Amino acid sequence: MEDLGKYLLELRKERGISYSEIWGDIRISEAQIKAIEENRLRQMGNYGHVKALVYNYARYLEADLVLVMNEFKIMLPENTKKEFTPRRIIKEKKIMLSTNFLWTMGIIIFVMILGSILLHAYNQGWLHAPEFFKKDKPLLTEELQEKQRDEKPDSLRLRMRALSESIPQSNVLEDKSLGRSSPADTTDYIGQILGDSPVNVQIN
Repeated sequence: MEDLGKYLLELRKERGISYSEIWGDIRISEAQIKAIEENRLRQMGNYGHVKALVYNYARYLEADLVLVMNEFKIMLPENTKKEFTPRRIIKEKKIMLSTNFLWTMGIIIFVMILGSILLHAYNQGWLHAPEFFKKDKPLLTEELQEKQRDEKPDSLRLRMRALSESIPQSNVLEDKSLGRSSPADTTDYIGQILGDSPVNVQIN
């Protein structure tokens, strides 16, 4: 085959097929058919699209597909095919910070603020050690005596002492077996109020 376009043109005319019929059957436009028949293949677009159009048109005309495709490869070799390079979508780079990093930074900032507050309070003298951390110094003998003098006397002990001193000496009984004297029982308040009674019995 010397001329691919002329070969397909003659087949179309022999079969009496118009451009409109081709469009209705295989959806190839009149401009595309004329470009194929005039061998203007390089002007029709990329390699794969042109190859598909020529193959479908030749099959529609019932041409020798092997002969047509061999001639197509001579007219439009595969080395003329442009490699498909997908369009790169340029995305804006965003700085993504992990959650752990944000938590760590937050804790560090909190500790720094708290430490500065405590340091300022310590420098101002607002912080004092708790009482249970303080150790009492042992009192010297003179200090202990002075402290005892300053302490108020126990009122209950004073009342008991005054009560014991108010017991008359006549009520003190001598205990010969023990060689000591002890106060007599003076708790018979009812007997003192009612006076002598035959019921009262002296307990020796």
